[in-house]
Amino acid sequence: MKPLGFINFDGITGETNEVEIIIPKDRLDLLRRGQYIRIESSSCGEIRNYLARIVRGPFYVPDAVKKDSAFSRAAILHADEVKFRPDYHGVCKAQIIGEIAPEGMRITGAFSRPHPQAAIYPLSDEEIERHLELEGDMYLGKLYGYPGVRLRFPAHRNAALPRNLGIFGTVGSGKTNTSQVLIEEASFAGWAVIVIDVEGEYVDMDKPSEEKSLYHLHEKFGIKPEGLKYLKVYHCVNTEPARSDSQEFSIRFSNIRPEIISEIINLTEVQEQIFLEIYFGILQQKEGRTRASGGRGLISHLMDDDAPKKITLNEIIERIDEILSQGKTETQRQLGHKSSLYALRRKLRKLQRQDIFDKPNHLGDYSELVEGGKVSVIDLSGSYNEEINNIVIVDLLRSIFKLKLKGKNETPVIIIIEEAHTLVSEENAKRMNETLDILREISRRGRKRWISLCFVSQQPSHLPQEIYELCNTKIIHQTTSGRNLNAIKNSTGSVNPAVWDEVPVLGQGRCLFISSVFKNRSILADIRICKSKRRYTEE
Repeated sequence: MKPLGFINFDGITGETNEVEIIIPKDRLDLLRRGQYIRIESSSCGEIRNYLARIVRGPFYVPDAVKKDSAFSRAAILHADEVKFRPDYHGVCKAQIIGEIAPEGMRITGAFSRPHPQAAIYPLSDEEIERHLELEGDMYLGKLYGYPGVRLRFPAHRNAALPRNLGIFGTVGSGKTNTSQVLIEEASFAGWAVIVIDVEGEYVDMDKPSEEKSLYHLHEKFGIKPEGLKYLKVYHCVNTEPARSDSQEFSIRFSNIRPEIISEIINLTEVQEQIFLEIYFGILQQKEGRTRASGGRGLISHLMDDDAPKKITLNEIIERIDEILSQGKTETQRQLGHKSSLYALRRKLRKLQRQDIFDKPNHLGDYSELVEGGKVSVIDLSGSYNEEINNIVIVDLLRSIFKLKLKGKNETPVIIIIEEAHTLVSEENAKRMNETLDILREISRRGRKRWISLCFVSQQPSHLPQEIYELCNTKIIHQTTSGRNLNAIKNSTGSVNPAVWDEVPVLGQGRCLFISSVFKNRSILADIRICKSKRRYTEE
């Protein structure tokens, strides 16, 4: 096979894992940015093979004259009059991914570099699949630039989904389609999928895609429109459902730690102190519990079957009313200024008016959501209230985690949180410690129990930095904002700077897919079109 090009001499300021390639003019059309190549280097009778990817170029350089010479400038400036063009060649930069082991099956770390004149060869689809380890039972799309190479992801490797995911991108970049594809594949692989749907986008996934304009994409990816076999939609009581057959549910107020309620409704320090004193005072009266109950950790709280189940929001408000009606009592002096009591009462009454707590139709321990292959869509599109949404999300996370901690269900579960920046943001991270603790605990201890979190956001810069650190896999669609892109870059290593330069100009559906599951960690991919129906098609 004729080489595509050859390795050039190095400059003294070169990168350790980058090499420069010189390409003869007659072979320029055979190399492109993003292409994977094999470098065959021979020295002292020893042949070494390297796997590399073109990350910059090709650039076109004149052969016998300098680029800024008068002759070169004249040939370009008067190209419509002068039909002579100097001979030229191509130059690219390639990132060395690793050394191909002699048996040709494994990629190892590269502790040396290809020598000058080392030959460049293309790779077959089969070689690329093997070297990059694109193996698994979830078909997500195709490797960019390689229509014959399917992007597969392992559903049942502990290092994959259980180590959490993040899907990021601007509006119209394709992130909702990617989420839907992930839902389809995880469900097909036997995972229980729970979707926090804030826009009502996923409620029709039990129907096949009806967008005829997208049928050519189904053919391109070798799939057919198909609805999910097992989907159920739920909505919170007193909110408007996106589907008429949606099941209504309520929240048990006592299921949510009072510290989390305090965070979500944004109580001041004084208001929180009063709230906790009243809360645990009621518990002490009811169950003989002491104020020290408030200091329990999350795990002990979840594992305790005797955790309080009877306290209600109404009781707390009634207790505040009782204190306020008594005038200057010792209790009022202990709890604080009257204005703080009124402010606390006002915030709790606002929450009470939503009327979502302690109805008969609660979901119990949420075990009906944890069935293999079932997709449960929690439709929050009709709530129009971030506080309610966050209470629902926290209760769901806490309940599923509790179910897993007790070993009552071994089905793998993935929870997809749309618009994750509305749950915890960089701005409110300092006051949302309790909510972040839940996410930390699920991420830290959920892996062994096969719980996965997937954060979806179009504003990644609004997320706390540690959310990125929780995600072992990141799927990054077009991101044009420098602030959003930097937020992702700062938490992601092992990605060539030239690859990051591609992100602002990625086409719809194309993404930078970063995961330790892949040998190279980062690949460019075209995510397949979803098989099921999309409620909205702006993307």
